[in-house]
Amino acid sequence: MTEAEGNPKSAKRDRTSRSRELVELAALFIATGAADLFVSTLAHNRVAPVVLFGLGGLLIVTAAGRWWWTHRAPAGRVVAAEQMRTGMAWRVRATVRDVPGSLAGVTAALAAHRYDIVSLQVLAVPDGVVDEFLVRTPAGTTAANIAVVVELGGGREVRVVPADVHEFVDLPTRVLTIAAATGADPDRLLRAVLGECGIERKPGGGKKSGFDGTSMRLAEAGGGQVVVTRPRLPFTPAEFARAKAALDLCRRLAGSLVPVVLASGAEVIIRPAVVADVEAIEAMHARCGAETRARRYGGGEPPPIEPLLRHEATRVLLAETPDGAVIGMATMLRSGRCAQIGLLVEDGWQGKRAGSALLERLVTLARADGSAAVIAIAHETNTPMIRAMRRVGAQVDHVAPDLAYLSLHLHDRAALSGDGADRN
Repeated sequence: MTEAEGNPKSAKRDRTSRSRELVELAALFIATGAADLFVSTLAHNRVAPVVLFGLGGLLIVTAAGRWWWTHRAPAGRVVAAEQMRTGMAWRVRATVRDVPGSLAGVTAALAAHRYDIVSLQVLAVPDGVVDEFLVRTPAGTTAANIAVVVELGGGREVRVVPADVHEFVDLPTRVLTIAAATGADPDRLLRAVLGECGIERKPGGGKKSGFDGTSMRLAEAGGGQVVVTRPRLPFTPAEFARAKAALDLCRRLAGSLVPVVLASGAEVIIRPAVVADVEAIEAMHARCGAETRARRYGGGEPPPIEPLLRHEATRVLLAETPDGAVIGMATMLRSGRCAQIGLLVEDGWQGKRAGSALLERLVTLARADGSAAVIAIAHETNTPMIRAMRRVGAQVDHVAPDLAYLSLHLHDRAALSGDGADRN
């Protein structure tokens, strides 16, 4: 007995193989006949070469199209990854039930739509918990898209607002960095713990400290009150406690500011400016000579001081004497990764290096803010400003008619140099 006879499955495979061979042989005969007929037909036709070239071109185009189609998916994934890197950053807040699995439902919904969760906070509220996410999404995603996804995951009272990239640093690191760089700057610390918000100061006690929805009231040193508003995200008890702690830290830092001893031997205190300093700053401008003001403001009038202090992208540092007189001011206006700085020192304090002390602290602040470079534009006759900028490591990139452009790149910059002379 043969193997095929003893094994029905093997016999079936042999029959199938022989049938396939017969079909393939028949197809070969048909193809050969068709090719002979095709060539014989074209042999007596003048357009035959054109037809053959056309068919060849069509085959090439078809092959190229097939290659593109097979490689389309990986390329799409690369584009999607690039969109994720260059997409939007969002702060997402939702109330969920305080039961096991609630958070998992929201995170699973976000992950299913390729929303990258960068950080998460859980804030307790009376009727449950509030989950706050910082997420990155592909380009083109809207706040409404994200809200729908979170609601599908079980979130309630969902609120989505754009987030600043600096919020992606964890909260303790962000607060400590700002406190170390700026000392007692209450507005920056409040925004560090609360995100983007409106800050207004009112005299007197006002209403009792507390929060109600999107408004928060905090007592300030000296009897005033700070009113913080954030229209699109109601405050939570945890945020109220953080804000109170931030103001308390500012009060402690303000009380422990140590005077800076200048190379000339004089002492000044370097600190952030607040709205209450408007009158002292204006008085300092009035004490400066016309030439000093002209060098600082290009011959024009100084801008209104109060709007400058309230501008969210502007940082202002003051140099004041131990008895509280403001004798110098440095400003930094941030735009993207670059910051433009300006400096004004009262005439009687020029040559004592108060300007250098201000600029050194301002450069430290720029690094803490994540700026890649600082620049200054000064009249070419403003040698005190140029020397002060060179002292902190800046270079003169270009001198246009009457103007000097100075820049300091902050990447891998070593400690500030102590060489050179300074008249500011």
